[in-house]
Amino acid sequence: KQTHMKFAIYKYELTKSNQQELFKDGESVWENPQSYLDSLLDVSQLNLYHTKKNGDTAIYPNDILKVRQGVALLHICNLTQVSIWDKYKERREVSKPFCRVIIDNRPGVAQMAIERTSAFDGNPDKVRNILQESLHALLAPAGLSIEIRAKMRVKNFWDTVEEQMRKKDERVKRVVFEFPDPDRSEPVDAPPSMIEHLRFLRSLSSAMGAARSSYKMEATRKGTLTLERTREDLAQMVSLCCNNGYQISVYFHRMGVFRYGERVRALFDIDEDTLTDFINGQYAMGNNSEGTLTYALIETLDNIREQTKEYNDATQTDERRKRTHRHVV
Repeated sequence: KQTHMKFAIYKYELTKSNQQELFKDGESVWENPQSYLDSLLDVSQLNLYHTKKNGDTAIYPNDILKVRQGVALLHICNLTQVSIWDKYKERREVSKPFCRVIIDNRPGVAQMAIERTSAFDGNPDKVRNILQESLHALLAPAGLSIEIRAKMRVKNFWDTVEEQMRKKDERVKRVVFEFPDPDRSEPVDAPPSMIEHLRFLRSLSSAMGAARSSYKMEATRKGTLTLERTREDLAQMVSLCCNNGYQISVYFHRMGVFRYGERVRALFDIDEDTLTDFINGQYAMGNNSEGTLTYALIETLDNIREQTKEYNDATQTDERRKRTHRHVV
């Protein structure tokens, strides 16, 4: 029987944090921040910790089990005290429940899958906070920082908006898209044309020295904005935000503000055999679209990425259809 595990999906970006440039093997780390992260993951374990509100530091034992084709599989343990009863006496022991984390650091992808497990109270964001703080500390000497944000399903956004619009007299007053500078943070997971749109919007605000900017659309006092998924430019903008974990705020006349990205999580199943095959180096049957051997885990990560992206691109849809019917040996 297959054991399915639920994973929350996150997008991360590596950003230049200061002017001090670090060179590794004669090449600036800023030229390819993802390959610098690869070098940090080329170890058996990471120094993972989290600073609590009272200032204490909690340490989290972990193991990097395998790194293959730019994808790393980790186990991260939480240290908890449990009560053991023996011969009518209670004693406290340390338990080390763990959660699985996949860091998909392939060029241009930069996504993370964090298992939702009782080891961290069923809250993958707790693990995200540990990784955010610890990886930030590892990247800081190279003048880089990391931001890890939850991805959302595009479909959930449109379903919520359309449900509100069907309600009596509801109308959209304002929509705000928020995104970073594509020249300072990478990788942005989007087609080149969308990255060019972002560059244009950024060039308007960078003259003022803004690190982040938002794109705001406002309706007339009595009018409404037309939010429809059939409008391709708008659909791509929503898709870009969902796939990269950027926030979209929709201001309704009656309901108030709906901030997409605060509560909606993209949760996906990955089964244990897929992870075991990855650890053991067992390829999936048949070749991928590039005609090379790959792992079922990497195919699963590609399918997850497509579902958080959902660009209206026929070639990607065809490729997705082709690839979902293959099974692992």
